[in-house]
Amino acid sequence: MTAGWLRLGYQSVLFSIAEMRTVHTWRTWLFGWVARLLTQVTFFALIGKFLADDATMQFVLVGNIVALCCLESMIVVLTIAGERRLGTLPLLAMAPTSHVPVYLGRGLHWLASGIASSVIGWLVLPPLLGVPLPWPEALPAMAIILLVALSCYCYGCFLAGLAVRYRSLQVIVLNLGYLPIMAFCGVNVPLSFWPTWLQPVLHLFPLTNGLQAIRTVLAGGTWSEVWPKLALEALVGIGWFALATVSINRVVTKGRADGTLEFGN
Repeated sequence: MTAGWLRLGYQSVLFSIAEMRTVHTWRTWLFGWVARLLTQVTFFALIGKFLADDATMQFVLVGNIVALCCLESMIVVLTIAGERRLGTLPLLAMAPTSHVPVYLGRGLHWLASGIASSVIGWLVLPPLLGVPLPWPEALPAMAIILLVALSCYCYGCFLAGLAVRYRSLQVIVLNLGYLPIMAFCGVNVPLSFWPTWLQPVLHLFPLTNGLQAIRTVLAGGTWSEVWPKLALEALVGIGWFALATVSINRVVTKGRADGTLEFGN
């Protein structure tokens, strides 16, 4: 079974690369898509400076740079939901292999693009905006972006299971999944800003713990302070991955039983 999942995962990677090439050239990706994302981050960072001070600007800048990988990773919601419109869902449901790795691998190009966008933002925006980051501490902090992106991708796959079931709501599902992370999970304001009863709930979302780990590294914290946050971010990602697997399986199982997997529904 493991070999089969790896083979299907490899094919999903190849398909994702081919799909990304149909969406973007390197020029449109870099000077169109990434430039637009970096402009968004710059806007929020400058708002932070305008309303407060340089420290707030750095806080907002770091949070929004890391959030880019979350934003792009969660486009997997639209990618997976689109499979039903294209009519490939019933074909996968009838295939003599698991549909799970195929579906969970459908947005890998957005995962890779999100990581690349955050890394570019990490390297370009702080010196451009005059926000110094502590080097070499910023290097391992940048590496944590990979874990955050994976965790957010798993969360997006779970939401995609809902979007496949209710295809007309796919954009709403994406926005309602992403906007709470931007608002509540420490991107623009600290977690301590929110009510005490809400804060433990926010640790169940992706990005929250990973972003806290990044901020701890940048503040010169010890790795004994950082590792628990990284472990929790990984556990959150694994949890959302498990829920995504169950969600996708339920859609297919129910569709097989009541015939709701047909093209376009």
